[in-house]
Amino acid sequence: MIKLSGVGNGSSRRVAVPHFEIEAGEHWAVIGGNGSGKSTFAAMLAGAVNLSETQRVTGFEKVLLVSFEDEQRLLEREIYEDDSESMDRIDYGRTTHELITELAVPDADIEGIIETMQLQAFLHTGFRILSTGERRRMMIARALSQAPDMLVLDEPYDGLDHAFVSHLKEVIAQLSLEIPVVLIVNRLSHLGDHITHLACLHQMQLVLSGERKEVEQSALWQQLQSMGAADRPLPSALEDAVPYQPLSGQPIIDMRSVDVGYHNKEIIRGLDWQIMPGEHWKISGPNGSGKSTLVNLVSGDHPQCYSNEIYLFGQRRGQGESIWDIKRHMGLMSTALHQQYRVRVPAETVLVSGFFDSIGIYQPVSREHKRIGAEWLEFLQLDKHAKTNFQNLSFGQQRMLLIARALIKRPHLLILDEPCQGLDPINRALVIQLIDEIARRKIAQVLYISHDAEDHLDCLTHELRFEKIQPCPESGPAYAIAKGEI
Repeated sequence: MIKLSGVGNGSSRRVAVPHFEIEAGEHWAVIGGNGSGKSTFAAMLAGAVNLSETQRVTGFEKVLLVSFEDEQRLLEREIYEDDSESMDRIDYGRTTHELITELAVPDADIEGIIETMQLQAFLHTGFRILSTGERRRMMIARALSQAPDMLVLDEPYDGLDHAFVSHLKEVIAQLSLEIPVVLIVNRLSHLGDHITHLACLHQMQLVLSGERKEVEQSALWQQLQSMGAADRPLPSALEDAVPYQPLSGQPIIDMRSVDVGYHNKEIIRGLDWQIMPGEHWKISGPNGSGKSTLVNLVSGDHPQCYSNEIYLFGQRRGQGESIWDIKRHMGLMSTALHQQYRVRVPAETVLVSGFFDSIGIYQPVSREHKRIGAEWLEFLQLDKHAKTNFQNLSFGQQRMLLIARALIKRPHLLILDEPCQGLDPINRALVIQLIDEIARRKIAQVLYISHDAEDHLDCLTHELRFEKIQPCPESGPAYAIAKGEI
């Protein structure tokens, strides 16, 4: 049994909870929009937020939380302890196996946990080069190895491919028969069939809780789920902005026989790929297949982009161009960028930094920059958070800011790597609608990376898809690439 009661004054550090209790045999999920307090509530359940003994009562000795914030803290530790300068190789951080076993109890079934979370293929891969989905699976395995009495999973399905989401739902349902598992989610599709009870958060308050059927039939639940994103005019562009004008018949992106690999593992082999003017591409495939690697080749954030024949906006990469010459025509939002944005700056600074392709701002900002930044904050309905520190916003609010950051300079090529991860239905609908509108008005060409069928874009014209094949040492990568019109 665990109980929260008498917690008031909902704020960024606490969710107002009159009473919430989990009894034996109940399987709970907590749902709410971005900024509703889901992650704070998860931390309160896990004891990571200071509450009095009368406000939080638990019969469990070890309640563990798996969250994006914990993953971020682990990444920061790995970056801080980077020993590349004193080694004869790049330090990619502790391996998956080292991190799983680091805090494991003596009798933990490590092999069983690894098999359950399907981690065998990258046990010896450094944490810093794991894909988003691989990190999420590793974090869950790391928690399981500590034999918790209760587990709180904050958005466990975000970043996972469709096949593993289905598998993890079964794993969690089975695990729930052994220990209490509380799911924190923002997508209704992530509610497993085993869930018996629901709690709903809104504006840092627990507004509904009880048996699933009763909650789903309540008028308040229906009202909260039917809230939609109103049509809003797109914020303006810089008055002196000069858009990129593609030449007829010249590719925006042109990759010729591109090979990428590390640790004697090939990720991409012999890729020939072009994005022509007017095309909008989707990149899809399982976790770890190479989607983000491909994005980093385009953005210039992968070191092997210079050892391959890659042309962007008609210019070959590595021919003396400044990285800023390329980036000024490109807007990028990715999980890697989200994790790198660790400077403590307010929301308005995060937005305006998109004009300069920097993390933080290190040059003069004009009134026009600030005006357009304010327009975007209002567009996102985050204007009241203009001065709020980026790290103090919810995951979803951070995500929305970074998407707007990618758009603020009106780039010709808009690269969005899992942009809807962590977004509630309202903000997800807003993002999808916004991207489709940008493509329809020919403001930008879209390069969209996703494996979630829910996040459908009408504007997409072509798809590059990583497809799993039978691995063979002689044949190279375990993924083939298919591409063509949608």
